[in-house]
Amino acid sequence: MDGAGRVNVARSVRSALAPLGSLREARLQNALERRRLSGAGATVWALLRGLLSGRPLPLQCAIFADPSGMAAAAAAAADSDVIYLDGVRTLPLLRHLRRRRPGARIVVDADDLMSRRYGELIDRKLPLSLGYLEARVPGPVARIVKSRAVARLVLGYERLALRHAERELLALADRVVLLNREEAGMLRTEADRLPARTRAAVLAIPPVVGSAARRRAPWSSPGAPLRAVFIGTDALTQNRLTIDFLLDLWQRERFPMPLVIYGRQRRPERRVPNVTWAGYVKDISDVYAPGSVLVTPSFLSGGIKTKVLEGFAHGVPVVGNSVTFEGLDLPDYPLCLDDRDALAAFLRAPANHSGAIARALKMEEECLRRDHAGPVFAARWADAVFGRRGIDPASEPRARSGFQGGAPSASRSRARATGGINDNSSDAGFAPAAGE
Repeated sequence: MDGAGRVNVARSVRSALAPLGSLREARLQNALERRRLSGAGATVWALLRGLLSGRPLPLQCAIFADPSGMAAAAAAAADSDVIYLDGVRTLPLLRHLRRRRPGARIVVDADDLMSRRYGELIDRKLPLSLGYLEARVPGPVARIVKSRAVARLVLGYERLALRHAERELLALADRVVLLNREEAGMLRTEADRLPARTRAAVLAIPPVVGSAARRRAPWSSPGAPLRAVFIGTDALTQNRLTIDFLLDLWQRERFPMPLVIYGRQRRPERRVPNVTWAGYVKDISDVYAPGSVLVTPSFLSGGIKTKVLEGFAHGVPVVGNSVTFEGLDLPDYPLCLDDRDALAAFLRAPANHSGAIARALKMEEECLRRDHAGPVFAARWADAVFGRRGIDPASEPRARSGFQGGAPSASRSRARATGGINDNSSDAGFAPAAGE
């Protein structure tokens, strides 16, 4: 399960697109995978050209700027009615396609508003994570890049360049899709402020919760003890922040309810009374056994927290804060606890909050049915691909604050071909980008 968040979303999108017509996929390799001088040269030239033109290109885009790779991907999509691009990192290919096929319908699945994520890392003075690239970067280079001084420079450059990249998506794509309604509103606000009219419509399509996961067994059973659970690897910054917060909380409050932490961990296990490290689990239902409460206060905004939907799907109460539930349609959700004392009071005696738990479980089930069911997800992606609105924009107002961080020739029911182009993967077609 570690790092599977984006992979699962990408698979779901592919499943939603497949019934719309013949689906052909192409995979872009980055310069670190190709390990050729031509790829390194293309990366350096793309970065220099971006700086000289006043359009800085993010490093995560520049490594996919090899002309031969883009030409091969463009050839694979040559006769497609619709082209789907997976991630902001496909921006060099988007430029290439738009120059050669100005009338093509192109949908970019941006996932999260990455400039916002980098802004939060800078504001909170958090370390740089190389993510899926870490295994491909030589150790000495990785240590230099992640040193405090160099990391600050890299993060600052990426935030600036990602802002330019996201504006360019608005200008070149026909649809830009995000997971999070809040972030879709921010991007629309940015589009409204740009001097030139943008081409793209910005849609929010929350992730689907597959039928295989929706096993809503009774939450509590006679004799089942209550326990708090968290699942996630500390290799991801957002998980590391939550794990440290929970350990400090259990250390200070000495809760009688045990905390069990699942997932592969890189750091030495910290010993705290009533906290158990359970490691990797093969069967995810073991995490959400009767009596479990998923406790996952979050400290990095952006996207949709897939572990939250996973907890909903398995029928357990999910306790978090406003960041945890951002982008989900859950007004007045009773287990959204921003106040630390309120959170501690709940964890000290959850049985005293049975009414709130019952309301939360009901809201979770309604949320899944309304926004995350398979047919809803498929219909929204069909609308995004074929030109109708994915979600009524009236339900997604513009952000109140500033920006942080040709038609198909076939019928609407079936297209001749849909090209899917992904920026990187360990399996054909999908990028293990962020995960939860």
